[in-house]
Amino acid sequence: MEKKLEEIMVLQISVRLARPQDAEQMHHIHVNSVRQLCAIDYTKEQIEAWVGHLNPETLRQYIINGARYEVQFVAEDENGTIIGFSAFDKNGDINAVYVHPDYTRQGVGKQLLKAVENEALAHNFTKLQISASITALPFYKANGYKFIKYSSHRLRSNVKIPCALLEKTLATDVTDVTDG
Repeated sequence: MEKKLEEIMVLQISVRLARPQDAEQMHHIHVNSVRQLCAIDYTKEQIEAWVGHLNPETLRQYIINGARYEVQFVAEDENGTIIGFSAFDKNGDINAVYVHPDYTRQGVGKQLLKAVENEALAHNFTKLQISASITALPFYKANGYKFIKYSSHRLRSNVKIPCALLEKTLATDVTDVTDG
């Protein structure tokens, strides 16, 4: 009986490309994720410099106009509610993996990261880098990313926040068809 209960509680999510109309929910996730999940590793001033200036309309315009430079994905639950998002820029960097605080540790981030990795492979990248928050360091390590060094990231507000540089060589999943 316990096994069936476990199966019922598995979160059903789907990942798709972000659309301009997703900006409001993505903004909400971004701000709440940083404010709640990063509060242990960053000061209130750093967090406000990070997300205090963000607004959904700027994000909406970015999704519309920035598509040639960055690919963004959203994760939706079975009700169509967006619960996370990720972004890959076509220079080979992961720009974002954010999950709503109510949905962490349920595989949402992992699926969003996999979407980014698959997109990178589709653009012929075999290695990805990310300048990750200190908070996200365990997540990336658990997903095969190698810690390179501690660094800092200068926000648009000119505030520097501590980060960690990580990278991962992507498996290309090439199979030899002659192995009968």
